[in-house]
Amino acid sequence: MSAESAGRDLRDDDLHDVLSSFYAELDHDPLLAPYFAGLDMAAHMPRIVAFWSTLLFHTRRYSDNAFLPHQRIPGLTAEHFARWVETLGGAVDGRFSGPAAEQMKTLAHRIAYSMQMRLGIPPFAPA
Repeated sequence: MSAESAGRDLRDDDLHDVLSSFYAELDHDPLLAPYFAGLDMAAHMPRIVAFWSTLLFHTRRYSDNAFLPHQRIPGLTAEHFARWVETLGGAVDGRFSGPAAEQMKTLAHRIAYSMQMRLGIPPFAPA
C-alpha cells in the first residue's frame, strides 16, 4: 500500500493491486489455498479485475458468467465463503476507506450469499 492510497477511497485503477494482495493472502490460508492452488493467477487477474471494475465502477469490462466456475468446485461450505468475504474485507480495509471501498465489501457479501443460495449451501451469518 502506498502512502497515497492510505485512507482514501478505492478507485478503478487500484483494483489490480488490492485483488493481487487479496489472492496472495489466500495463498497462505489453509482453508482456501487448496481451491486456488491450480489457478493461473496471471491469466485470472485481468478477468477478476474486470469483474470488480464492472460491479463497482460500471465499466462493462466483464461479461462472462462468474457463477459457472464456482459451480464446478467440490466441497464448498459456508465457512469457505465467510473466509473469502472476511479476507477480501481485510484487503480493502487495510488500504482504503470511502464509499467505493464499502461498496466492494457489501458486494462481496451479496456475491457470497447469492452463490451459496445457488449452490444449495446454507449461507453464513454476516459478522
